[in-house]
Order: sequence, then structure tokens, then C-alpha cells
Amino acid sequence: MNDLPETSCSNDGVDLETVDYLRGVKSSTCLLLPMTPSPTPLDFKHPLSEEANEGQFLEDDSKITNLQNSDVSAGDSSSSGDSNSVVQDPVSAQLINNISMLDYQTLSKNGDLIIGQTEGCKINGNLNVNKRKLPSFVNWNWLIIRKVLLWVVLSGLVACLGAIIAMVITIPKSCNPDLPWHQGKVFYEVFPASFKDSDNDGIGDLKGLTNKLNYIKELGCIAVRLNYIFEAKDYPTHYNNTTSLLKIDRSLGVLKDFQDLVKAVHDKGMFIILDIPVLSMVAPITSLNPNYTILFENNSSLSFNDQMSSAIAFWSRVQNVDGFYLKNLENFVDEVYFAKTLQTWKHIIGNGKILIASEKAFELSNGDSLTVLLNRIDLIDVHLNLSKGIKGLKSHIEKIVTGTLWAKPHYPWIHWNIGNINSERISTKHVNNTLALTALELVLPGTVSLFYGDEIGLGGFSQNEVEDDFHEFKNIHNIVKMTFADKDNNSVGFSQWNSKPITKPKFHYMEVIKRIIDIRLTTPTIYLRAIYKDGSVLKNMEIRKTEENLVVIERWYPRRNTCVYVANLGNTPITTDLSTMFYGGTIVAGTNSSLVGQVLYFDRVTFLPNSAIILKLEK
Repeated sequence: MNDLPETSCSNDGVDLETVDYLRGVKSSTCLLLPMTPSPTPLDFKHPLSEEANEGQFLEDDSKITNLQNSDVSAGDSSSSGDSNSVVQDPVSAQLINNISMLDYQTLSKNGDLIIGQTEGCKINGNLNVNKRKLPSFVNWNWLIIRKVLLWVVLSGLVACLGAIIAMVITIPKSCNPDLPWHQGKVFYEVFPASFKDSDNDGIGDLKGLTNKLNYIKELGCIAVRLNYIFEAKDYPTHYNNTTSLLKIDRSLGVLKDFQDLVKAVHDKGMFIILDIPVLSMVAPITSLNPNYTILFENNSSLSFNDQMSSAIAFWSRVQNVDGFYLKNLENFVDEVYFAKTLQTWKHIIGNGKILIASEKAFELSNGDSLTVLLNRIDLIDVHLNLSKGIKGLKSHIEKIVTGTLWAKPHYPWIHWNIGNINSERISTKHVNNTLALTALELVLPGTVSLFYGDEIGLGGFSQNEVEDDFHEFKNIHNIVKMTFADKDNNSVGFSQWNSKPITKPKFHYMEVIKRIIDIRLTTPTIYLRAIYKDGSVLKNMEIRKTEENLVVIERWYPRRNTCVYVANLGNTPITTDLSTMFYGGTIVAGTNSSLVGQVLYFDRVTFLPNSAIILKLEK
């Protein structure tokens, strides 16, 4: 059988070209059947040739049936002694006879479909095929198509790989919860007349402040809060004797200077807040009320019947100020229109801008006034001091973080401060604890306010000295001139209108404070004020009970390292065992910078007087 040519059945009508083409086809045009070892050549024409017709090409059903029956008879009469027969074994013969020999298909060189059928082959079913052409897509240039598709797929894979690499490179190293700009950040409170003088007249001004914005930004502060810049009689000595809320005092500059300051602040990604004295509440409109009209750049205008509302509209909507500290608001909490006034002012400034009120205003409010205050005020200013000792300081902090302000997520955040324009300077009253107390406020939950000069330990006249001998400094005892360090760490200031600082600047404080601020801004455990779960507000800080002069504050947050602040605010060393609270941790900041990076174990540890450290515990 192997000696037979691949196309053992021939057709005289098939041209040589077609025969040559079919010679490479592996399947035979006539299968070897059991009835004849060497079947006789069949006479048929090329099925797709012009001479062939459908009648010659196709057999009717009866003829095919007879042909099949004759095939079976021929198979039965074949010699069993023929060694070339494939039906010597009855089982093999039965299997071969039961195979359906279908017509085969192949292509000619011109793309026509050739359907081959031999008379000696067993065909299962009826054949009803007309002469036809292959679909047009068969003749497409598949070589080019395959190459194009290959490059498309490879290009897609390369693009996906590039996108993945870009995502991996740009993905943040840490995923910290984000907050509005006024929550959890650090503000810088400054009295412009004592900060920087640009024209050598002895009074600091807005241009000088603009020139020093980089200094404030490098500290890590997000907002600049300006104390009392409005026109006043005998400014700056009597800065709070305001005569107009729509004008800047000429000692500080002109409106253009303020506009330049606001633009520079915003260009640096910072915000600006004004202290504004509350002079009145919103009252019903009557013919007796004065009319204040505010003009906008688009020639539109708004009219108000009170100076306060017009001033808030002018500075927030025309001059683009980001918020106001409502000074003396506590004096108006019993006014009939208190609640309506806060709602009006909040509506005037719009979204993204804030109102700040004092702790006293919060404590004196009740009923509807308290409800509106809690929903319209963004920050409550809380001043911390040691007037009642370390124990009193701890009690004050605990009272705040366990009180009403932690009841709901949308209630105001705390605006902590150790020093401000209305209080004695830290370095005046607590000269040895300036750095430790500043570090304490920077680890508390909420927003922190840093009074200018506290970062270098500036001090002024004490309250007792003012009352005894320096009556002329009653209003300005704490707003001493600011000094800056040159490249050699020497003090650089200006010849100021009031007294010189009582204490020398300690410029090495700045590096400590910068580091603590940086840790605060990048550590959710510290800058977040609470844990929000299922609509509830859970505190994330606790003051641990220890010796009187030792302050231990623990801060925690889910899936973050716990942070611990430990400070000895006394004048003698304290040796204690805190291992029942904590095992140990790594020092990340402290009043002694040389300790940063060391591992501290709490089984028996000594804390030096007037010192503080911040540790990060292992999870």
C-alpha cells in the first residue's frame, strides 16, 4: 500500500496543474477499501472544471446506496489469504466498514474550493455542494495582518507595563488621612508692628512681613494670623482702640501692601487670617441704621446695615482673606441676634474659610446660641498656662478632650496656644520650660498656634513688673520686637518703637521645633484629633497619671505607631519606672537633639528637669 502514489485515483479530465497541486495533499483521492487491494482508476473530471456539471459530479441517492451495498459484498468475497488485505481480521473489517468516508476539501492555487469524491469510497449521507468561491477574507494578506496585530499586542503590553511602573514610582510612601487646611496644622500668630521693619521708621510693617514669609513657611506653619492691623488711635501702642474695620492703620502700610501680602501668602500655599474685634451684632434693617456698601471687582455690590458684616464681606470676599478670629465675641453671647449673626457671617465668608472663637465664648454660650456656635465656628481657641501648676494644666487638657467638643465629628476643632497677644510670654513666666511647653502643645489633638518669637524663646516684661514699675508697657509688655539670626547666628533686628526683648534669643530652639512640627504634620497619630467609628467619636489621647511634675501623654491611631510625650516640667530630675505603661520606644524628637534615634526602655529611667521627649513605640 505504501508503494502506491498519493493520488491513486486519477481523472483524465483533470489538468496537470491541478494534479501537481494536489500531489502534496496527504489524504488520497481514493481510500483503500477492503473489496479491492488495487482499485481501478475512476473516470471523472475535475469537479470545478467547466466541463463538469452537477449531474455528472453528484450521484443520486439510489446509486450511492447500491454502490455501498456492492462494496459490502465485495468485501465479503475477498480472499482471506491475501496478506495485503486489511480485512483479514473480521473485527478490523467491521471497523473499517463502519467508518464514514466524507468528501474531502482542498484549495487550488487560484483559491477555488475543490471537493473531491471517488466512486469507490463509502459516503455517509447525501452530498449537495454547488460550485462556489471561498469568502474574500481568505485572500487577505494575512502575513501583514499577523505582523500588525503582533505589534499592537506588544505595544499594548509595553504601555501597560509603563503605566504600572509609573504608578509604582508615583504612589505615596504613606497613605495618611487628609484634612481641611485648618485642621491639625500649625498657625503662626504675628503682630506686624513688631515683626519686621522695611522702611526703617521703627515700626514693623506689611512689606517687612511679606519679605519674611519664607521664614514662617520653613518653620512648617500653614497659616499666618495677623493681630490687630486696623486703624486705631495711637497705633501701635493702643492697637486695640479700633476706629475703622475697613482701613489698615497707616503705620503698617497701605491697602496695596496688604494685597501684595495676601497674594504672596497664597502663592506659597499658605493662608491668611485676621484678628477682627467684634463691635456689634447684626440688627433688623431700619431707616435709622447706617448703610454700608461693599463694591466688588465685577462692579457688583452688597449693602449691610452694620459695620461688622460689611467688614467681614470686604476682607473675605474682596481682599480674599481666609478667615477671622472673632475677638471679644464672648461679650455678645447673650445678645438676641447672636445666633443669627454667626449664621450671617458664616454665609458671607463662604465655604473653605473659617471663623475662630475663644474658649470663653464657648463656655458662656447656651441653648440656641451654643448650638449655632458649634455648627458655625470652625476653631475654638484654648490657652494653656501653668497658673494652676502642672496638675491644673493636666486637668484643663483632660476637660477639653473629654468634653462637648468631642461629641460630634463636625464640631469645632481646638486651636491650642501656649502664648498669644493677650497673655504673658512663655519665656517670661516659664523661662526654663519654654521648649518643653511648646513641644507639649505640638503633640495635642487639634490645631496649634505658635506666637511669634516663642520659637526662639523671646521674653518681655512680666505682669508684676508692668503693674509695679512699667505702667507704660501695660498693653505691649509681650509684643517685643522680633529678632532673626544671620549666617553667623547673630541677632538681627530693628530699632523698635517699644522695649527690647528681656531674654536673649535662643536660636537653637528653632531646629527642635521644626523637627517636632514636621513629625506632627506627617504622623496621623498626632495630627488627628480622634478616631471616627460607626458615627461615633472616640478619643485618641490620654494623659497618664504619674508624678506631679511629670507629664505623660499617649497618642494612638489604628494601624499606626503609638506616640508618647514625656516631659519633666519641674526643676529637679525624676527617676521612675513606666514599664507598666510601655515597654520602650525610639526617640524621634526632644529638647535634647542628641537623643534622637536612641531606643529608650521604661523599666527605670531618669528624666532631666525642664526636658521633654517624643517617642514612637513599636506596633
